[in-house]
Amino acid sequence: MTCKVDSIIYMMWKNNEGKSFKVGELSKKTGKYYFKYDTNGVENAKEYGFCPFPYFPKVDAKYFREELFRTFAKRLPVQGKKDKTSILKEYDLKKYDDFELLKKIGDKMLSDNIEFISPFDEEKTVLDEEHDIQGEEHSDQDEK
Repeated sequence: MTCKVDSIIYMMWKNNEGKSFKVGELSKKTGKYYFKYDTNGVENAKEYGFCPFPYFPKVDAKYFREELFRTFAKRLPVQGKKDKTSILKEYDLKKYDDFELLKKIGDKMLSDNIEFISPFDEEKTVLDEEHDIQGEEHSDQDEK
């Protein structure tokens, strides 16, 4: 079974000094949601005060659910305040998808210093930089 890069979001935690730690991964595959901690990231972040979520107490466990976990769903814009059409427009989505919305907003709650980032965006940047470097090398050889 293959997993598209787009179906993963990294959960980052930032300490009081502003240092970020990757502490988990949220993914969506075949209509189900999966969450697992990054055990190395959690161990490093614990030194700065990170605590696992109460509903995900075991750092070495993998969790799954049919719907987006409530812990993460509560971070989405409250649907009672905005209709879905305005949410789609605001976040440039073609259809409502809670996972895609969470990925778009990233969401950093002031109370827990957690935010979500897409690993695809970071990887794309690195690949683009490598491509540019290779292109420059080839043009240097052509000039000789």
